[in-house]
Order: sequence, then structure tokens, then C-alpha cells
Amino acid sequence: MKTISTLFMAIFISLASFAIPAQSKLSITVVGHRNIQIMVDNNRYEGQENSIVLNNLQPGSHTVRVYSSRKDQRRSIWGKGNNTQLIYSSTVYVRPGYFTGITIDRYGRALVDERAIRSNRRNDDWDDYKNDGRNNDRNDRYDGRDGRYNDQNEYNRRPVSEQSFTSMVQILRREYSENSRLVLAKQMAERNYFSAEQVKYMMQLFSFENNKLELAKFAYRNTIDQKNYFVVYDALTYSSSKEQLADFIRRF
Repeated sequence: MKTISTLFMAIFISLASFAIPAQSKLSITVVGHRNIQIMVDNNRYEGQENSIVLNNLQPGSHTVRVYSSRKDQRRSIWGKGNNTQLIYSSTVYVRPGYFTGITIDRYGRALVDERAIRSNRRNDDWDDYKNDGRNNDRNDRYDGRDGRYNDQNEYNRRPVSEQSFTSMVQILRREYSENSRLVLAKQMAERNYFSAEQVKYMMQLFSFENNKLELAKFAYRNTIDQKNYFVVYDALTYSSSKEQLADFIRRF
């Protein structure tokens, strides 16, 4: 009898575990605005460098609103005065077990991307964005060799789909400021995998050589076919830039 009770208890626990829905994650990044406040389901967030990541989010529909202060007065941004401007409002469906990323440009247009959450460490890097100090230190961001990106393992790594990449390119082209375009491109490169050809294409969206070189360095770690990275050299004009990129890759 005791054995039967134990068996039923084990079955009950197993069924209960299956009933728990897979948790999801949501990232929201805003480009081209200062003093940003983000609301998700009426919960207020102040993201570091205009970006937040919500872990263990309940799957389903969530209301997202983003406000910008027209003046440098963060204390009054939640008020109803003239200082507050709603720049984005939408309902986003977050799938169970998926990471959903929303990138909003200065005009309130959004790029929504999603990918399945897997248990390996590489996908957990989404959680670390804006929280591990890489974006606050240029050297750490480019040269921080912690072993996570140097295994050259291309299995289970796929570049963004052609549809998603086309949407990203369209958003980049709408950014008239090269500085803002570079910030946005680096955020895309931080959160997605690209092929070497895709990186080359993104570099060609820039006019200034230093911006092309900076993006080439930044995107290298999340390029799935690093052995083909020689193709990006065609997007660089000066031999000195190509030498700097080659030296960076040797030391990576």
C-alpha cells in the first residue's frame, strides 16, 4: 500500500510539473530618445541606457508603453503635463519559452524579434545584456575574452532569418544620424547571430570608415561563420582599417 501511495505521489508531482507553463523573457530597447520610462502591464521600469530585460515573464499578451520626457525632468515624466510624450504603445504576445526582443527607433517604429530559450549558456547572454558591464567599457566589450564566444562551435547557431534581417536593414536605413545608426546596429549584433555576409551588408550602410570598423569588431563574436569573416574586408576602404581588424581577430 505504501508503494502504491508513493507511486501516485510521484505521478502527481510529474503531472504538476508539466502543468507549469514555460517562463518567457522580454527585452525592450529604445534608440534616439532620452529620459525613457517603460511600462509593461502598468508596471513602471527605468532601464539602464534605455533598455530593460524582464526575466521569468508570464507567457501571453502584455501591454507595452514607452514614454519620453521632452525636458530633462525625470521626476515629472509620469505626470500628465506637457513634459510627457507617449512614443510607443502596443500589445505584444510573448510565447511560452521564448525570448522576445523589441527595439524601438526614434520615430516609434518597432522591430520585434523572438527566439526559443535553450538551456545552454550562449542563449543566456540575452539576460546579461546591459547587466554585465560590457556596454560600459569599450575594451571589455570588444576584447573581453571570457571563453564564451571562442569555442567556434557553429552547431545550434543560426543567423537571423532573411525576413528579420531585411526588417533590421530597413530600420537602420531610416536612421539619418550615423551615430544613432551605429548604436542600433550594435544592439542588433549583440542580441542576434549573423553570417559574415550579413555583417558585410550592414557595414555598407555606413559612410564613415571608423563606424564600419567598429561594427566589424563588435559583430565578430556573434558571427556564426567566423572562418568566412574575410569577406567583410571588402566593406573597408583603407588598408590600415583592414590591418586593425585582422589584428583584432588574431587577439580575440
